[in-house]
Amino acid sequence: MDCKPIGTVHTPFETTGEAPKQGIHEAATGVVELDPAYRAGLDGFDGDRVVVVWWADRADRSVLTLDRDESRGVFTSRSPARPNPICVTTCGVDEVDTDAGRLYVRGVDMADDSPVLDLKVPVDVRTDL
Repeated sequence: MDCKPIGTVHTPFETTGEAPKQGIHEAATGVVELDPAYRAGLDGFDGDRVVVVWWADRADRSVLTLDRDESRGVFTSRSPARPNPICVTTCGVDEVDTDAGRLYVRGVDMADDSPVLDLKVPVDVRTDL
């Protein structure tokens, strides 16, 4: 499997522990900044929401049960601590700067400088499927 980040997300949270559990319920803002090679992927983006697929690069990858409820495994949660810390956050979009390759978003729950793996338009936003 080959997976490379397409950019980075900038948020006010230094660690995943400081970040809210569900970003979409919070007012925290951030910026998804795409690497220059991927900026053309924003062409035509006009949605008010985006799904950010990101990598919790500082998460504990040895965790299999929740610390708050050891009877539950990590696959029953959105915790970034898991064997493969692939995370998905639906964010509101405040502004799109296609020239700079930036999405200004709200409802972030990722740590600052987390790698972004992909961006997706939520399925209920697309009408041309």
